[in-house]
Amino acid sequence: MRRLLSASLAAILAAALPARADPGTDALAPFLDAVASCAGRPNLSLAVIGPEPGQTAWSREQAEEVRLAVESRLQGTGRVRLAAAADVVRVKALREETIGLSGPEAETQIRAAFAGDASVFLVEPRRAGETAAFRLQAITRSASCKATSEPLTVPIRVGAGVADVDAEMERAVRAFEQAAPHVAAVEVCPFEAEGGHSSCAGALTDRLLIALDAESRSASRLLKGARLEVRRRPPGTTCAGPVTARGRFLTDRERRSWMEVEFQRDGAVLAPTGRRRIAVEGLGCDPTPRPFLDHLAATARTDGGRLAVAAIATPFARGQRLELRIDARVRQSLYCWVVAPDETAFVALPVRGNAASLAPLAAGDVRRYPRGYGLDEIVAEDPFENLFSCFGVAGGLPPELAERWLSAAPGADGEARLLAPPEVLDLVERIRAVPGVTEATARIVVR
Repeated sequence: MRRLLSASLAAILAAALPARADPGTDALAPFLDAVASCAGRPNLSLAVIGPEPGQTAWSREQAEEVRLAVESRLQGTGRVRLAAAADVVRVKALREETIGLSGPEAETQIRAAFAGDASVFLVEPRRAGETAAFRLQAITRSASCKATSEPLTVPIRVGAGVADVDAEMERAVRAFEQAAPHVAAVEVCPFEAEGGHSSCAGALTDRLLIALDAESRSASRLLKGARLEVRRRPPGTTCAGPVTARGRFLTDRERRSWMEVEFQRDGAVLAPTGRRRIAVEGLGCDPTPRPFLDHLAATARTDGGRLAVAAIATPFARGQRLELRIDARVRQSLYCWVVAPDETAFVALPVRGNAASLAPLAAGDVRRYPRGYGLDEIVAEDPFENLFSCFGVAGGLPPELAERWLSAAPGADGEARLLAPPEVLDLVERIRAVPGVTEATARIVVR
């Protein structure tokens, strides 16, 4: 890895990731408290079922998008494990329409779907422009208790561009199903952006997942008992598996956007789409391919009213003391790292055993890193450019993520552990999914 700040800095620096406070998550704590009271246990296993199939507020793709967003929010609380679940609503509809499944067969599938402590339905669905509104309603496995949330909202992608992309994904999935009708599982690998990193690659991966998820829940598969397990490969890892789905996104010189999707089974290509022109308007992404650090900073969901980070000098000269200013505008726990252009990173804050870095920052706190935490000075040596990035989290990261972060942090007993690209990309994705996270970034440049 290219030198991170300096040898001494490599021991202690770390980066943070962005996110903006989520206005819909405030209702989740009382909702989960009520579900826990119903279930009689604090740590919950929930199956997110989705809306009634007859609802007309959202398209099928939008309904799947909202359901996946709810799963992400619930996981981000650190209190919920998601249970695998069949689509109870659709199985119930099949039975009521007296087609396909017999009564006992439908009942068996319905009971199997209620494998967790409770199943969560999306009720009172509404849509206003690019926002979906609904309530969560949890029903316990015994159906003896239910809990309903306050109204929640999530953004949804709308417009002709999204519809065109979804149509291309549906065609790709349909061709795959025809080429390999008996496939029971598929690994979805993140789209690759030609020429760098683009947020559109992630958006297209999401649309492909939505299309495959919709296929896995289709009535025809339920009738045939032909389940399709859809698994998303972590970012930065090798795209491998008996059956994989992979895609590529690119922008040409005329700023036109294109995508390709192909499925592979044991290395053999199944049903490739070829290059298809798409409109990315409405996907909420930037098609511009960028180097990694530029991409990380550009996609940061920053909020200067909550957290700000700045380098004391831009650039630093050789022999100059490196220092960064951290401004907390609200009470929050801080997680910072230094990220290198080669997608590796070192954690900088908190430092294990350092009380000042482990304690939350109060509203109005201003700290200098590293001296404000009682850490050794860092002096610029050879030229380099890295990104200092911090996550601010009210109440701290969920326990599992916090433990993972601290396991890589520096301490009195050792230096920070070098994080490889797959782990960096995975941490970015997971931390950005935590409700209420705010990010701030600053370039550290030595000339």
